[in-house]
Amino acid sequence: MNQGKSNEEIIQTLQSQGYMLQQINEAINQANIKKEVQNAPQGGNMANEQYQPSEEMQISEIEKEPEIPVPNPNQETPAQQATIPEPAAPATTSYMPSANEMAMAAQQQPVMPSSSFNYDDIQSIVEEIIDEKWRELMASVGDITTWKAQMADETEAIKQEILRIQNRFDNLQAAVLGKVDEYSKGITEIGSEMKALEKVFEKILEPLSSNIKELASITEKLREHKK
Repeated sequence: MNQGKSNEEIIQTLQSQGYMLQQINEAINQANIKKEVQNAPQGGNMANEQYQPSEEMQISEIEKEPEIPVPNPNQETPAQQATIPEPAAPATTSYMPSANEMAMAAQQQPVMPSSSFNYDDIQSIVEEIIDEKWRELMASVGDITTWKAQMADETEAIKQEILRIQNRFDNLQAAVLGKVDEYSKGITEIGSEMKALEKVFEKILEPLSSNIKELASITEKLREHKK
């Protein structure tokens, strides 16, 4: 058990164990408050014991009190004896505070915290702070198992929705590609028909052109014959 460590040593040790600096400072502050609360009654008792007047002091104070004069029958009375009044000495009073007043004054004095604490106490306070923060987190978030199951369900639902969208996209792409293929096939068929029609025209135009040439020659011969 590590006893009497300084604040810096405690902070370094707890940081090496993975504690956060804010948690360590909160634990040290709580330890200071706890130590002040524990030391407050003891300080009052020490003040009572320290400032309690001893029996000898009480006796000496009693001896200092003025004695009551006893009249002497052979002595002349003040009326028979002419006396010159002496100037009165200034009265001096010594004030001795009571034990309760001194105890209250001692309690009002701030208690300075000690520079070293019990390491085990600091560590226990840090653990309590961590547990409290964890309970607050659990209260705000809820059960981790339920939260994980809910997140898994939501993730699975998102995954299924993505798959459905992908299937729709694939179907749309297939439909578009099918239309493009049909258009390409139609264009190809039109090209084939145009080629076939061209061949037909060639077959028709060749004899027609030859006939036209023959008619031209016949017409030319008829013109020459008429001349």
